[in-house]
Amino acid sequence: MAAVKPQTAKPVKLADKFVGLVQRIRTALVMLPFVLAAVWFGELWFFGLIALAALVMAYEWVGLLKSQQPSRDRLWLSALLLAVLWFAHVTSATDGLALIAVICLFGGAVLVQSGARITPVLGGLVYIGWPMTAAIGFHQAPLGALIILYVLVTVWSVDIFAMFSGKIIGGPKLAPRISPNKTWAGLLGAIVGAMAVACLSYLVFPYFGLSQVTLSHMFTLAVGLALVAQMADLFESAIKRKNDIKDSGAIIPGHGGILDRVDGLVGVFIVLHLIVLWRGGSVADALWFW
Repeated sequence: MAAVKPQTAKPVKLADKFVGLVQRIRTALVMLPFVLAAVWFGELWFFGLIALAALVMAYEWVGLLKSQQPSRDRLWLSALLLAVLWFAHVTSATDGLALIAVICLFGGAVLVQSGARITPVLGGLVYIGWPMTAAIGFHQAPLGALIILYVLVTVWSVDIFAMFSGKIIGGPKLAPRISPNKTWAGLLGAIVGAMAVACLSYLVFPYFGLSQVTLSHMFTLAVGLALVAQMADLFESAIKRKNDIKDSGAIIPGHGGILDRVDGLVGVFIVLHLIVLWRGGSVADALWFW
C-alpha cells in the first residue's frame, strides 16, 4: 500500500493578499471628488453630505444592532439625527451635543420604562450624531475646510498604511478574537501613516498662517489619532462579531457599508471634539497649538 504524502500548505502569493483592492481603489477615486468638493465649497454643501451619510449610517446601524423593530427604529433614528444635525448647523456643535444629551436622558428613561432596547436608536444617536455634530462645528470654524481635510487625510492614511503594512509584513495579531486580520505591524503602519500626514501638515500650515505649530506636537497628535482610529475600528468590529455580521452594508462596491469605512473617523472626531471642549478657544488653536 502506497504511503500517503502529507499535504503541504500552498504559499500565499502577495497578489492574493490584495484581492479586491483594485475595486476599492476605483470606488474611492469615484467618491473622493464629491467628498472634497462638499468640504471645500461651503457649509450647505457640507451639511448635505453629512445629512445624507447620516441617513445611510442610521439604516446600517439599526441592522448592525439587529433591532427587533428595524423599520420603526430606523425612522426614529433618522429623524433624530436630522434634527440634531440641523440644530448644530444653525447654532453650534456644543449646542448640538447638548441636544443629544437631553434626548438620550429623556428618551432613555422612556425606553427603559417600556422595556425597549436603548442601543438601536439612542446608541446610534450618540455613535453617529456626536462625530457628525463635531464635524459640522469644525467645518464652520475659521480654517474649517483645512481642519476637515486634515482629519480626513490623517484617518485615510492610517487605514491605508495599516492595511498595506499588515498584509505585507503580517506577524502577531493585534486582537484576534475581535478582528483576525489586524496585526501589530498594521498598527505600526497606521502610526507611520499619521506621522507622514503630520510632516506634510507641518510644511503646509505656514501658508495658512499657522507658522507657530511645532513638529513635535504634530507627531504627538498623529500617534494619538492613529491609536484612536484603530481602537474605533476594533469597536465596530466587536459589534459585528458579536452579532455575526461581516459588513454593515453593501452600498459601497468593494468597501461594504458606510459604517465600515468611517469607523475610524467616528472615534477621531469624538476625541478631537473632546479636546476642543476641554481647551476652549478656536478649533485650530485647541488642536494644533499647545
